[in-house]
Amino acid sequence: MPVSGNADPDNVFALALDLAPTPILVVNQAGRIVIVNQQSETLFGYAREELLEQPIEMLVPERFRDSHPQHRSHFLGSPETRPMGSGRDLFVLRKDGREVPVEIGLNPVPTADGMLIITSILDLSERRHAEARFRAAVDSSPSGMLMVDTEGMIVMANREAERTFAYADGEIVGRSIDEFVPRRFSENHHEHRQDYLHRPEARPMGTGRELYGVRSDGVEIPVEVGLTPITTDEGTFVLASVVDISLRRRMEEQLREAQRLETVGAVASGVAHDFNNLLLAILGYSEIILEDTSLRSEHRDDIRHIIRAAERGRQVVGRMLTVARQQQLEASATNLQGPVGEALELLQASVLKSVDVRIHLDDATPAVFCDSTQIHQIMMNLGSNAAHAMPGAEGVMDISLVPFRADDDAVVAHPGLKPGLYARLTVTDNGVGIPADMREAVFDPFVTTRAVGGGTGLGLWMIRATVQSARGIIELRSHEGHGTTFDIFLPAADVACTDSVEPRVEVNTDNRGKIVLVDDEPTLVELGRRRLESAGFQVTSFTSSVRALEEIKSDPGSIDLLVTDNTMPRLSGIDLAQEVTRFRPDIPVLMVSGLANVRKDELPQCITRVLQKPHTSMELIVAVRELLEPPELPDGEMDVS
Repeated sequence: MPVSGNADPDNVFALALDLAPTPILVVNQAGRIVIVNQQSETLFGYAREELLEQPIEMLVPERFRDSHPQHRSHFLGSPETRPMGSGRDLFVLRKDGREVPVEIGLNPVPTADGMLIITSILDLSERRHAEARFRAAVDSSPSGMLMVDTEGMIVMANREAERTFAYADGEIVGRSIDEFVPRRFSENHHEHRQDYLHRPEARPMGTGRELYGVRSDGVEIPVEVGLTPITTDEGTFVLASVVDISLRRRMEEQLREAQRLETVGAVASGVAHDFNNLLLAILGYSEIILEDTSLRSEHRDDIRHIIRAAERGRQVVGRMLTVARQQQLEASATNLQGPVGEALELLQASVLKSVDVRIHLDDATPAVFCDSTQIHQIMMNLGSNAAHAMPGAEGVMDISLVPFRADDDAVVAHPGLKPGLYARLTVTDNGVGIPADMREAVFDPFVTTRAVGGGTGLGLWMIRATVQSARGIIELRSHEGHGTTFDIFLPAADVACTDSVEPRVEVNTDNRGKIVLVDDEPTLVELGRRRLESAGFQVTSFTSSVRALEEIKSDPGSIDLLVTDNTMPRLSGIDLAQEVTRFRPDIPVLMVSGLANVRKDELPQCITRVLQKPHTSMELIVAVRELLEPPELPDGEMDVS
């Protein structure tokens, strides 16, 4: 509306206030409202007449109302312009009782009638809604978000950042970013931050070196950090996106462990075939020697030791493959004194000849759920390691097997134990010790403290896997130059131990079956032929599966049983069996395999039975006899021994 040059200045002033785009109230020295513009009516929901001459406190929320007169008096004591945004968060009260967030600017104006306060009000509702939406978006982010100023102080943190660093709501803001950097990196962090601020640019996650953060409880966590510089009226800030990658690291380690186990399994399977063939020859020829009635008693004892060691070797191969495939063993209650003593007897006759071995085996030690081969293997590995750690002539090795009752104090002292009774096997040497930086890694596969070529790095890995499969724990204490101690705790079995007795099988020397025996190892063919012929069977042997097939084809009805190795050049045992059963579908086939991973469900129907290498002579004879005179089995069932 136009105003003439002769207009009353007071009316012009009142009109300007009334048409102002923001709410304005004029309050007198007594705190009474004397002018109200249109935007104030809209903001407060009152008509102008309802506000005029009313105390300003009617527009102050009740929670602040009692203290408001004191604030007015303080302002009037030293009146000066106060721009919007100064001071604390402010709210006003509408007629409908709703509080509205505002910013208030105050301008004191002296007049003839006293001091008037022009109060400019800015409704912050929309801004607060926008801020709330932004905050919700930030808090909903799956990444931790930290906003840091140029001084390194945190001015904003979302919930995920609080969760990542284990702080309560609101505890992060106001802290220095340096508090979240591990002490081992803090010395250089300030310099890195300053370098970034001199050349600020977006840096995506995963760029640069490995990063770590430290939580409120002091625990370090691996993190990825992305940085984005933000320029505002208040200055430059850096928005840091932080992701805790602990779970990823664990999954990566599990993947690496699985790959290592896969490698171990592949190596073990390859070794098993050749090693089992060697063990079969050792077992078989030792049994033949043992049958010599002219053998002196001390030599007979020596041969029995060889047979027992070969039997252990056979079981060790099976256990190694079981551990490599992470399969569960079928455990039974086992007394430990026997296998520990037997292993020590072998160790003292070999690698521990020059070592002072001190043994304490307590008969009161409880039986545990495992088998004797597992304990024998543990003792042999630990004894061999100790021998290599004590190259001099003053080596001392202490072996203790005692009962151990885990009470509440012991559970704290030995993490992983539960209250109850345990068998405790302790092996201590006074050797060179294990370097501090290797003590955690020695239980990983392919890690060894020996010189190149001095060890496989699988012994301690297999020991830990065996102990864990028995629900026990293994502890390591070592000091370089002062020796090493391994403590193994295995939970007691809750049933009595019953030592198994191998049934004695009488061999019938009147067997009349005609057998074709095929193996590409001449030593094993000769051994098998001698054993079967000594049991009364008629045996034709071949070291070539192709030659054997040709002979069988020439007279298919002349044989009663095919006994064949599996892994052979040109024509495998399975292929040979399939060819033979095409023209002799009724012939039983015994496959003798040095591979420890042959499974029943993987075999073709032409294979009647599998006998695992290395086997004893008795096991071979019994298997052959049963196939020539098969017991009645349900239809479709195949025997695998």
